Order: sequence, then structure tokens, then C-alpha cells
Amino acid sequence: MKKLVANKNNTTNKTVVRKVQDKTGPKKFKLLELTNNLTHSAYKAMRRDLPKLIGKCINTLDNYSYISIDSNEDIPYHVALKIEKYFGIQPGSLSNLPI
Repeated sequence: MKKLVANKNNTTNKTVVRKVQDKTGPKKFKLLELTNNLTHSAYKAMRRDLPKLIGKCINTLDNYSYISIDSNEDIPYHVALKIEKYFGIQPGSLSNLPI
């Protein structure tokens, strides 16, 4: 993405603006799928209760949702187990990676 910046003498320089995190593409975990399937009231309750349950803030939970499949980042095992238990899915099924 290019951004035009005007100088004092009305000349323009092109500067490159980089995205911090690309939120498109395949994800390592199924958090987005699980949250998108919730009703509005269940989604609001999840946003309120799940961060308290796992001991992390809501921003960390959002970051977990957007981890790319080719990233080195990972959700700690004990946190992933709590998330799976909250959504009522089988242990180990939160990951989109093949075994």
C-alpha cells in the first residue's frame, strides 16, 4: 500500500505502509469458526467469560484467533485445553493442522 506524503515545498514522497498482521488466509486454530457459529448473546458471554477462564486478556484471545497456519506462534497447551472444554469439543480438535 502506498501513501503520499506532502513535504513543506509541496513535493510528494511515496512511503510504504506495512500491515502489522495479515488477517486473511488459513488459520492454525478453529477459534474463528467456533466463535462465528455462536449466537449474538452466546458470543457476548464468550467474550466476557473465556478470557477470565484462561487467565488472558481479550486482546490475547483475538491474537490467538488470527494465528496463521505457517506461523511459529502457538497457543499454550493448558490454554488450548480450557478453550476446547469451554466450546465442548474433543481435546486436540482445536487445531487445523494435520496430525
